[in-house]
Amino acid sequence: MTLERKFKIFYSLIILLCLSSICYAFFVEYILGYKSCILCKYQRGPYILGLIIGLLGFLKTSNKKIIIYILITFLISMTLSGYHIGVEQELYQSIFNCSDDNLSILEEGKLLESLSVINPDCRNVNFAVFGVSLATINFVLSFVISSVSYYLYSNAKN
Repeated sequence: MTLERKFKIFYSLIILLCLSSICYAFFVEYILGYKSCILCKYQRGPYILGLIIGLLGFLKTSNKKIIIYILITFLISMTLSGYHIGVEQELYQSIFNCSDDNLSILEEGKLLESLSVINPDCRNVNFAVFGVSLATINFVLSFVISSVSYYLYSNAKN
């Protein structure tokens, strides 16, 4: 199998994985009704970027530099999801505002209004697949994509 063919297959898999991951996240949030925390929303960014880079790579298969962009994108994704796992496991506090402090609001009307827009706490795993949080699945998936990207880049002859 030629190197260009391997790249095409790789980019096709990246497009498929990114698209299905984004669709699944929206399905869980908007169809199943699980509200996502701010870290979950941040973790979608690398997948959107990975989709765009994957499409570019698919169109320009001979460009070895695009694999580096995918590698960097999913290293960032792995860092975000690893951080989210640490917050879920309460290893440390989140630097992001993962819950709203409604107790400081004194007016009844404003308090009731603010309760309708509460963001879920990043420490709570609201949705899991076979007992595994989506942040953990994201970490593993990002690690695999990063490893394959590194392997392809280091074995390419350009």
